[in-house]
Amino acid sequence: MSISADGKQNYRKKPGQTQRWRWVVVLLAAFILLVALITSVRPIPAVRGGSVFYDIHGDVIASTDAPGRLEVSLSDMAPNLRYAFIAVEDSRFYRHPGIDPVGIARAFARNVRARRIVEGGSTITQQLAKNMYLPAKRTVGRKLAEAVLAMYLEVKFTKDEILERYLNLVYLGHGAHGVEAGAKLYFGKQTSGLSLAEASMLAGITRAPFYYSPYRDMDAAVRRRKTVLDRMVTAGYISQTEADAASEEAVELVGLGRRETKAAPYFMDYVTDEALKLLGDEGMLLYSGNLKIYTSLDLTFQEAAEKSFAKGLDTLTPRDGSEDSDSKVKQPIQPQGALVALDPETGHVKALIGGRSYSETQFNRALQAMRQPGSSFKPFFYAAALDNGFTAASVLPCEPVTFRTQRLPYTPTDYGKFQYHFRFLTLREALVTSCNVVSVQLANIIGPEKGIEYAKQLGIRSPLGANLSLVLGTSEVTPFEMAFAFAPFANGGRQVQPIFITSIKDRRGRELYRAQVVSRQVLDPRTAFIMTDILKQVVSEWGTAGAISSQLKRPVAAKTGSTQNYTDAWFVGYTPDLVCSVYVGNDDPGIPLGKSGGSAAGPIFANFIEAALESKPALSFQIPGGIVRTEICHETGYLASPACPGTRWELFKSGTQPTYECPWHGAFPVYSP
Repeated sequence: MSISADGKQNYRKKPGQTQRWRWVVVLLAAFILLVALITSVRPIPAVRGGSVFYDIHGDVIASTDAPGRLEVSLSDMAPNLRYAFIAVEDSRFYRHPGIDPVGIARAFARNVRARRIVEGGSTITQQLAKNMYLPAKRTVGRKLAEAVLAMYLEVKFTKDEILERYLNLVYLGHGAHGVEAGAKLYFGKQTSGLSLAEASMLAGITRAPFYYSPYRDMDAAVRRRKTVLDRMVTAGYISQTEADAASEEAVELVGLGRRETKAAPYFMDYVTDEALKLLGDEGMLLYSGNLKIYTSLDLTFQEAAEKSFAKGLDTLTPRDGSEDSDSKVKQPIQPQGALVALDPETGHVKALIGGRSYSETQFNRALQAMRQPGSSFKPFFYAAALDNGFTAASVLPCEPVTFRTQRLPYTPTDYGKFQYHFRFLTLREALVTSCNVVSVQLANIIGPEKGIEYAKQLGIRSPLGANLSLVLGTSEVTPFEMAFAFAPFANGGRQVQPIFITSIKDRRGRELYRAQVVSRQVLDPRTAFIMTDILKQVVSEWGTAGAISSQLKRPVAAKTGSTQNYTDAWFVGYTPDLVCSVYVGNDDPGIPLGKSGGSAAGPIFANFIEAALESKPALSFQIPGGIVRTEICHETGYLASPACPGTRWELFKSGTQPTYECPWHGAFPVYSP
């Protein structure tokens, strides 16, 4: 206290007194905000509906409803099961109050090191709060509400009650919602009877069910199980000896049953995983959040694809009675295959088949099978050639030639009775007849690297070997990649990003996600059109797919593919409104199919295209500007002279057409005006 000059007393506040009152005001305001936040949240009903998937026309494909789901108490679960989930999902579960600053800091550090999101910081309690109370849309406010509600749940329930509720909600793939459903799905057991090896594998699936499902990739599931076991050792739940024994234990799966009774099972598997990734940590709402998920699938196209695929593979299936019905592990019927169809304008995936029976094999050959595409890969090199000094009328000799490579001398030959034509072929004729010798010479001239450049810019994502045989399709790709990479030929040279999910809405109708058509020009439209005009002749009487030419009632461009010793068969083709890739082969590459792409995969393609587009008008490919049509000598590719014994009309980019008459049958220069 002090006395002023006028005799009044002054009271000086103690240091920090003002700051304390400010903090009180801030905390009071925060408390009021949190109370308002909690009171505004209404619990989502205990019985929550599954999500519904729709096709492009709004017809229901499938639902994630699981009416037969059984909840089980924590005391009835094998102890190692709950320990496995805690170890891999939230190791400090019994030590934090609902949110874990240590876990958040650890996740942040890992994400910074990886330069991407590799670990989340949500606790088990936060995940439960999100799925019990909150809408799917990810916002800052929702994350704050999640943290507040997690602490609220920690006050309202015991740790074991929280864990029990979480384990009865967790998504474990293939529609299994809750650990009891997961235990029955994979191992045919109740949770009380799971071994350490089984429990740790089940816990490992949670992070990414599509990738860690042992039905799809047992090796990935086993690696993930090892991670779970290591964390259980670190947490002190099991010994290293127990972990080592469980790591070596082989688990026996019970099978998925006849799940192909549901529409498009391979497509639905992939779309389910895509929805999980799009929704981020809201993924479990797929099975309890009443979401509406609209997809690109056309059920009419899918039905046509399945019928054509089944009919085609049935004709290729041996009927020698060699199948071992007494075998303990029934092997999938061979041959297998895949079919992918997409809209080249929008990128919408209209139909997808990953195998002949989903109940026998969940391996999705459309997206996962890496196979040599054979001659169906040649168009990428020919497109590169048309942009680098060649025309469809350029000629190269088909005769014995040996190339000196870094390994051994390489002498390409053609399949069939005659290995060489022993004459010059135009590029058009070489591609239509699928001449290997001319194709390898072309690859040698423009360079394998140029072919790789074009294959990549058109849509191939798999690694490609920079060697001359690449033009013959010796590097492995997937059937989906081939459909994707052929789309620019169909749409005027634009690469269009594939779309599986068009939109997602929550139970209140609010849109959580909407896909946008994303395209970019990757090929000269004139090059795309000339390539299409050449590939149209592949399905003519003198092309490698001549056998199916009479089945096709609309303009179609395509390329066949047959690998060494006829191991695999391919057919990749398109109309202006649909691209389709068909692959057929045995899962064991050591067992040749014995059929060419035209005879094995071609009929599947033809039957599908005609059935799928039956109600649609036959569209013609549109000619872009800058294309000229010139009469040339069939033998030499020069301008036709009056003396040429055989002539035909050829397409050229304006300015690249020949200006001299055929030197074999006439040698008079012709000058363009």
